[in-house]
Amino acid sequence: MDPLQPDGHVVLEQAAPADALADYPAQRAAALDGLLARRPHAEHVELATQLAPDEPAAAADPYAIVDAARALLLSPPLVALLTARFDGDPPLLFDAAETAAGAPDDGPYRDATFTALADRPETLVTIAVALGPDDATFTFHPGSQAIATTAFSGRHRAFNPERDGDAALQRHRDQLAAALGDDAPTDTITLHPGDVVAWSADLVHLPVAGAALVAHLCPTTVQPAWFAYRPERALHAVIADGAAWLTSQHYDLVDAVAPEPDAEPTDVEDAEQIERVGEALREHDEDLAIEPGPIPEPTPPSPAAARRPGGLVDSVRGLLSRRGRGR
Repeated sequence: MDPLQPDGHVVLEQAAPADALADYPAQRAAALDGLLARRPHAEHVELATQLAPDEPAAAADPYAIVDAARALLLSPPLVALLTARFDGDPPLLFDAAETAAGAPDDGPYRDATFTALADRPETLVTIAVALGPDDATFTFHPGSQAIATTAFSGRHRAFNPERDGDAALQRHRDQLAAALGDDAPTDTITLHPGDVVAWSADLVHLPVAGAALVAHLCPTTVQPAWFAYRPERALHAVIADGAAWLTSQHYDLVDAVAPEPDAEPTDVEDAEQIERVGEALREHDEDLAIEPGPIPEPTPPSPAAARRPGGLVDSVRGLLSRRGRGR
């Protein structure tokens, strides 16, 4: 039985470790020189140190270099829940951002519309961990994960702007609105600091309000669609002796390994689409090819930053986020 049914979600009260919750702000601050961040609704990530201190921005995939973020996003109760949902396969954490990054769409939306898997898209799960100090809220339409909509380009669950066009996304929005109606019931969950909510990526919801980390996970036997266009980052890093795994298209992970051969993506892109993605990557690389200004005097690296190889500027250059992101 799917633990996320029938309403499409599960709340795990105080599932996030208390010590990780307390340590996250300080660890995030200590790792700032190695963090990538996204401004609200921006199409690409940037070096966090290049942003003004008072400029709204959200850390992207902080779990790659912040231990507390890993602990918050892969708490034992959540890992157990997702392993059961994935029929015994460990969960794979493959992207995350703080809520300050904003949502991928205006109004109610599905994460599955903007976050793609190579196959088995029905396995996609979104989670939110309330960071505090104040409560966060999650508002959704109960049972809306069952609403049927037209596939993008005839067969895809996730939207790709280059492949599908803006009209297809508008049609998708209209179909959701028509199915929900003007008086569709909503439910709002209050998340106290340390609470975790997990939901089916087809559940229609509003953006999480308040300070939280929002992330996407799937079984380790499934690959994120971005593996097709970031093959140099198509690697897994093990957590808790194999209880869970993580990967990131933004960072080089320490102790990462290539997926098993039988986990290769299937039916991800046709040749024409791959060429379009490649051209977009080249154009994006040219747009971001200007190096940062003068390098300041070196300072001792933080322990978190010292654990991984460099190349963060290269990590920023060449990113292609216009394919859609689920937040």
